[in-house]
Amino acid sequence: MNKIIKAITLFIIIFATTSLIMTQIITMDRYILNMLFLLAVSLIIIFCFKKTLMEVVSKTHRYEFIFIFMFSLIIHVVSSYFILSFLNQPVWPFDSRGTSFLLMNKFYLWVKPLDVFVQQLLIIVLVKKLYQYKLSLRQITILFICGFGLIHIFQVFKTSLIIGLGFTFVAMLSSLVYPYMILKVRNGYLYNYMIHLGIYNIVALTAWIFF
Repeated sequence: MNKIIKAITLFIIIFATTSLIMTQIITMDRYILNMLFLLAVSLIIIFCFKKTLMEVVSKTHRYEFIFIFMFSLIIHVVSSYFILSFLNQPVWPFDSRGTSFLLMNKFYLWVKPLDVFVQQLLIIVLVKKLYQYKLSLRQITILFICGFGLIHIFQVFKTSLIIGLGFTFVAMLSSLVYPYMILKVRNGYLYNYMIHLGIYNIVALTAWIFF
């Protein structure tokens, strides 16, 4: 039980600290510095949890990794280009501060893919560790739903009630998918990245079209 609590606590600390540093210390305006920061965080996570990550990554062929990862980035670039080129900036009926996919700023364009990458690295490590500590897929999924719900509900204070609740709902919904994909589906971690980044693209496109 102590190992489980430590693993969850470490995940929350890294997740929260990374988000805080990006948005409150570096700030979204310094997107290049944020990119460098996330690259450094990625390398540290990979170095510290290399064995755990390799258990998942080693099953992937290089061409599969490149194709799925690049496909996700292409969709992100194309959807962002379409929004910025053909849609008008909406007047939001709620507070959009700190919400990069609504602002369609450089932070969203350049930093968000790296942000999602770091989050997915952490998710892989946590899922594998919890499974290693004899938790079932069902138990891990329940923990993820509750944990992701609690983490994202604080978006209510960063943005607005609508955005905060939207973040929380999507986070809890995706929690049903991530553990299963990592443990049961070959290359599932790559599909998780595609789903995670894709959700932002879909929400951004939908919001800009209908508002």
